[in-house]
Amino acid sequence: MKFFSQVPLITAISFASLGLAGCGSSSSSNDEVKITEQTSTVVEAPIDYQLVIDSVIGENVPGVILRVETPEFLFLGSAGVADTETQEPMQTYHQQPTASAGKPMIGLLTAILVDEGLLGLDDTLDLWLDDEILDRIAFSREMTLRQLLNHSAGVFNFVTDEAYEELLLTEPERFKSAMDFLPIVYDKPASFYPGEGYSYSNTGYLLASLVLDKVLGEHHSVALRERILMPLALNSTYYRGIEKSLGDFIQGYHIQGGELYLTKNHHENIATANDPVVSTVEDMGLFLKSLVMDDSFISDDIRELMWGDGSAVQLSPDTDYGLGISLKNFQGTTGYAHDGLNYGYRTNNIYVKEKDLTITAFINCSTEPVCANAMDTVVNSVLAEHF
Repeated sequence: MKFFSQVPLITAISFASLGLAGCGSSSSSNDEVKITEQTSTVVEAPIDYQLVIDSVIGENVPGVILRVETPEFLFLGSAGVADTETQEPMQTYHQQPTASAGKPMIGLLTAILVDEGLLGLDDTLDLWLDDEILDRIAFSREMTLRQLLNHSAGVFNFVTDEAYEELLLTEPERFKSAMDFLPIVYDKPASFYPGEGYSYSNTGYLLASLVLDKVLGEHHSVALRERILMPLALNSTYYRGIEKSLGDFIQGYHIQGGELYLTKNHHENIATANDPVVSTVEDMGLFLKSLVMDDSFISDDIRELMWGDGSAVQLSPDTDYGLGISLKNFQGTTGYAHDGLNYGYRTNNIYVKEKDLTITAFINCSTEPVCANAMDTVVNSVLAEHF
C-alpha cells in the first residue's frame, strides 16, 4: 500500500492563504476522541489559540501541540490525545519525530564544520565517499555538499520509491541507518545535472551525512549533540534511533483506504539525517530562533554559509532555500522555516525575524488531506494575527 506519493516538502510560509485562517479543517468530529482540557501558558494572547487547536481535533486528527511566542505573549497548549486507545491526553511536553523540520540542524552542523575548516561546501562527493557508492548514483562525483543540502544536486529522492515504504514497514525492531536506505537510489536516473535545477530530495541528506561521518570519524549525531543540542540546552531533543534511550515519543496515526495504521514502532529504530530528531515544540522553537538570532550560539559567518547568496536557491521571487532552511519574504519581514511530514506525524516550525514571532506545531497524524488541513488552520490562524 502506498502511504505517501511525496514526502515531505519544505515550508514556504503561505502568507497568501491567510485569508483562509480561522476556517475549520476538513476533519470530522468523533465522540471517541476526547478534547481534554490542558494546562496552557497564555500571557495576553491576541486570540484564543486553545480554541483554535481544539477546533481541529477530529476523526483523523488525534492531537495537537502549539507554541506561539512574541515579545508580548507566550502560548503553550495542547488538545486531543496522544494515544487514542488509552485516551492519554496530549501534553505540551510530549515528544514526536519532527521529520524534515530537523533538516536545519543537519545544515547547521555542516556549516559549523565548514567554519571550523574541516570540510568545504563545494567539496564533491568523490573526495569523501567510496567508489562502490559513487558508481551507482548518477553524477555523484560532480555533486557538492552544498548542492546536496539545498536540493540542487538532482539526486533521486528515495522516499518516493515503493522500496522505501517496504523497508520502513518491514522489521520495525531492526536498526536501520543511511546505508540501509541508500541502495534504493542506486541506478536511478538523476532529475538533472548537479547545479542545474532544484528538486527536493531526502537522498541529499543521506549522502551529506555519510560525508559528515567520514570527516568526524564517528556518527554525526555525536557532533550534533556537542555542537547544537548541548549549547542550547535542548534537553528534550535526541537523534532518532541512535539516542532512543534518551527519551520516548507519542503514537503516530495514518489512515489509508479506511484502515488505521499505528506508526510509532516504525520510527523507533531508524536513524537518518533527512529525518534526524525527536523533539518537543519548546526545543524546536528555541532552536530555530537561536539559529537566526543568537550571536552567542553561532556567528553571522555561519549564517551566511547556510542561507547567504552562495547557498540559497531561489524558488520564487520571494522564497529561497538554503542549507536545510526555507526563507520567505513578505511585507518587509523574513520568515525562516521548515515543516516536516513522515509516517504518522506532522511538524511546522517558523520564526519571523522582524516580529520576533515563533510558531511551532505538532500533529500526531499524516492522513491526507485532513492532517495537512488541520496544520494549515492552526498555523495560518496565528499568522493572520500578525500580518
